[in-house]
Amino acid sequence: MNETLLLVLCIGCAGLISGLTGFAFALIASGTLLSIRSPVEATALVLVCSTVAQAISILRLRTWPPRGTALAMILPGLVGAPIGIRLLHGLDPQLIKVAIGGFLILYSGTVALLRADYRVAFGNPWSDGAVGFLGGVLGGIAGLSGALPTAWSLVRGWEPRTQRAVYQSFTLVMQVWALAILLWLHPIPPDLVGDLALALPVVLASVLAGLSLFARIDQRRFRAIVLVLLAAIGLTTTALALPGLLG
Repeated sequence: MNETLLLVLCIGCAGLISGLTGFAFALIASGTLLSIRSPVEATALVLVCSTVAQAISILRLRTWPPRGTALAMILPGLVGAPIGIRLLHGLDPQLIKVAIGGFLILYSGTVALLRADYRVAFGNPWSDGAVGFLGGVLGGIAGLSGALPTAWSLVRGWEPRTQRAVYQSFTLVMQVWALAILLWLHPIPPDLVGDLALALPVVLASVLAGLSLFARIDQRRFRAIVLVLLAAIGLTTTALALPGLLG
């Protein structure tokens, strides 16, 4: 398939899912883009497009996260990300990915069995901060900064718009932080500007389409979609990492 068409389809699919659920842009787009672009360019392209997608969703939904919760998660996340990058030198990333994948599969199955209005009794700024820190660490190790905050939001008792506001604001800051680190360590790829000129209009259209779908679903369906997507991410992450771990 023509690389340009593949790029457009990949970005469009990631944007649609991101607009509908508020996460998973990078997880959906990275695999395909890494097969047609260099690692640095693919990562930079994903980070820029995902950041734009998150910003569009947050502004369009006009729902802001509780300030205390957002700060409790984001500040520890900023600390955790460099720690995760540092841990890459001493840990096997494939083992971490298998563990994360297994956790997401078990978590999704467990939460699916609970009542739709279930909420944890220990939800507070300290637990929010712990989730944010671990999200930052996992983002540095495996690029999965949004997985834990998204999973955590499902059992905090927030309605869907507040859930999205919390984990999207966290993901947005983490991605800007990761992009800054990437551009500090590597020069801007020469083809990035051309790819962005093609990709950003696709991001805009696909995210708006996903947001339109989000407006048509109720809380129960949103919860089910997020759980299915988390389980799919867990299965994909585990399947891709297992060969490297076993080998």
